[in-house]
Amino acid sequence: MRLAPPERRERLAPPERRERLATTAALVLGAWAISGAAHAYCPSYTPAQTAGGKNCDVEPALGKNPAVADWSAIFLKVSGGKASWGTEGPDIGTMGKGCGKPTPTTQVPARFPCHVLEAIAMQESGWRQFCVPDAPAASVGAKERTIVSFDCGYGIGQVTSGMRKGETATFDRARVASDPTYNLATGTRILRDKWAATRCVGDNDPGLVEDWYTAIWAYNGLAYSNNPNNPNLKAGRGPYNPKNGGAYAYQERVLGWMEFPPTAAHWPALAPAYPDRGEIGSAGSPPALSEPSCASPTSCAQKRTTHTSECRAVASDAGVEEDAGNVGPFSPDDDSGPGTRRTDDDPPPADDGGCGCGTSGSRAGTGFGVALGAVGVLLLRRIGRRRKPR
Repeated sequence: MRLAPPERRERLAPPERRERLATTAALVLGAWAISGAAHAYCPSYTPAQTAGGKNCDVEPALGKNPAVADWSAIFLKVSGGKASWGTEGPDIGTMGKGCGKPTPTTQVPARFPCHVLEAIAMQESGWRQFCVPDAPAASVGAKERTIVSFDCGYGIGQVTSGMRKGETATFDRARVASDPTYNLATGTRILRDKWAATRCVGDNDPGLVEDWYTAIWAYNGLAYSNNPNNPNLKAGRGPYNPKNGGAYAYQERVLGWMEFPPTAAHWPALAPAYPDRGEIGSAGSPPALSEPSCASPTSCAQKRTTHTSECRAVASDAGVEEDAGNVGPFSPDDDSGPGTRRTDDDPPPADDGGCGCGTSGSRAGTGFGVALGAVGVLLLRRIGRRRKPR
């Protein structure tokens, strides 16, 4: 903001000076709030900008982030597994179904409930494969390109495993960086591996949203930081609402996104059931759990049923903003934690929620920006009422 030269400021009568300064402040505040509300935090680290054992090995790729309707078509394709995505994603094996309660364990083609994929992707990246970098400092101003967190999480699924120097990948790393469909499909393959590596939830039916509870937890790392009995989490908490934030376990945030979507165009709201946290105990890796039936992460006083979830096709003219990433899960100072995670097999340290970056385009942050914009408008209106026509 440029003020008038000193000699000019001295000639201004005090009331006039106050009004001009107040008007300028209101305009600046309102403009900042409006632009800040639509701004989404976007890290895009190059290999040269990472170090300390987390050296990325793939350059970010230039690209345009898909619109919400286009993302919906991608989720529809990827949720169907290899039979659906074909050569547009990596190879993926079968997965176990049934845990003898009462279904015998069998191997079935890998498929995924749509709400699980959509909510994880929102938590991870705010549905961003590409964005205009605003971190690190050396990348600011670059063209729209792959979102890459400081720990080498790439794209919408924040795929980390195999993306660092010295790591061997069984998928096409360049396509993880450049192709939204391939990236999301690679993320589901990692999620399938987490399903196989964790104990049963209910009868271990991959068609049920709630039976993915522990696998979702493992996608962020089976750390105590994500245990619902962790005393550092919000006491007596109900379902996570991204609008309100708060200290929640990773899997609780993902389930909360299902219930409180950014917009109706993203997905229809689904109110998932939670397991009884009394069964989970205090270990990092939980035991086999009964079928979830609780209405909140901390209480079973109220009950919910389990859900299936199929993706829906959305017309490309759905009228939703092109940059799906403008609806991001977190602001940097939100006490709910950062918005993305690492997908490598090493558990995060105790003081790390397993996340690589955050998102400042949060619904809570947007509300703050709108409030500041409203303050600016009120200041202008108040000034307008005081200044009578001469």
